[in-house]
Parts: sequence; C-alpha cells; structure tokens
Amino acid sequence: MTITTTERGPSPGSEAKGAPADGDAARPRWWRRPWVGPLGLVVAVFLAMGIPRYLTFDPADSKIPPNPQYPWHYPVLVVHILCGTVAIVTCCLQVWPALRQKYPKVHRLSGRLYVAAGVLPGGLAGLAVAYASPSGLSMQMSTMTTSVLWIGTAVVGFRMARQGRIADHRRWMVRSFALTMSIVVSRVLGVVYDHTILPPPGAGADIPTLIAWGQERAGLASWPGWIVPLLIAEWWLIEREASARHRARKARRAGSSPRH
Repeated sequence: MTITTTERGPSPGSEAKGAPADGDAARPRWWRRPWVGPLGLVVAVFLAMGIPRYLTFDPADSKIPPNPQYPWHYPVLVVHILCGTVAIVTCCLQVWPALRQKYPKVHRLSGRLYVAAGVLPGGLAGLAVAYASPSGLSMQMSTMTTSVLWIGTAVVGFRMARQGRIADHRRWMVRSFALTMSIVVSRVLGVVYDHTILPPPGAGADIPTLIAWGQERAGLASWPGWIVPLLIAEWWLIEREASARHRARKARRAGSSPRH
C-alpha cells in the first residue's frame, strides 16, 4: 500500500561517483512531508487513550457497552478493536515514504499484515459487532457499510499488487487508508459534538435519555467519520492524476517545440 503515485526510481548511471544513489536527490526529505509526523502523533495518542481498556478483557472497562442479549458481543468487539489496531499501525507504516523507499521488504510485509491480520478479521468482526450494537440503527448501518467498503478496498488493492498493477494498487489503497482512519475522525467528531451541538445530558438524566443521546451521537459521528475521509481521498486522487496529465502534456509540448 502506498499513496505516492509519481515517485521514480534511479536513472541509469545515477550511482556513479558523486551522484546520489537510489534517486535520493529527487525524493522529498521527511521534513518536507508535513503530514507524516502529525499522522503518527494522532494515531499514537488515539491508541494510547483507547486501547488499554480493552487489554484487560474486562467488559466493565469497555467504552462501548456490551449487549447482554448477545454473549459473544464483547469478545468479538475486542477482536475488532485489536485487529483494527494492527490495521491502523501497519497503515501508518505503509504510507511512510522512507520505509517504503529504503526497506521495500518491510513495506510488503506490513502490507500483508495490514490485510491478513488487520482489515479482514477486523472488518468481519466489525460486521458482527454492528449487528449486535446497542448504539442504534444509524450507527449499525454505518458500521456495516464501512466494514464492507474497508474489506473490499483492501482486497482489491492487494489483488492489484499481486497482478503487478501498481498504479491501481496505490489508488485502491489510498481509499483503504481513508477508511482505516475513519475511526479516528469519528472519535474526534464525537468530542466536538460533546462541546457544541450535542452536549451530554445532565447528571440527573434518566436511562432512556442517556440511551437516546448516545445513539444520536454515535450516528452523527459515524457517517461523516468515513464519508468525509473517503471523499477527500477521491479528490486527492483526481487532482493527483490531473496534475500528472498536465505535466505530461506540458513535457510533450516542450519536446515537440521547434529548436532554434
């Protein structure tokens, strides 16, 4: 998986004395990719705040209340969260340019882990969790839709890589990356709602009021949590390809212009 679509390998003779090897001169340094550091920081904070409570394997620690009608709900929820953790960590490794360029074997290994140990089991568990979720119909439908799209984009991207269709592989994995990050976006939206349009009920609120508030909050955060990142990914792909075509046309015009 990768989100860089125009990087090129070394030209013939680039390893001659005095020339930088492996195209290093043409590649932006890490500090020229301002999204790398913030992405890693956001993911690290998100995992540190959310994952430890599920490592106790105690339903009482779960942020999402287990559904007592389905005894399997909590164990499957833990599987979904732990596999999602594998997916989000390996996803960050996949889009790290330095790792992809200098350690392609590690890139390929992390890509396989992303699909086989992250997205596939995590997405299937997500479908089951959504079915039993007490968070309301809107949240259930959104989670099911996200899980299907998450699995689909990752599987198609993996197949494209196996077939050597690298450009298509990259496009599909950009979409998969956006869906992987949707959980972070939805959590951020939930916090924003808490302090703006949907504050929590007061301390004296009854159980039905709390349940109604939680279901409304979950639904409002879940849908834009994956739709917005996916739309941004599609826009990025379209703009990237349009820019590449523009540069190609400009290069052809420059090459065909008469020389004096």
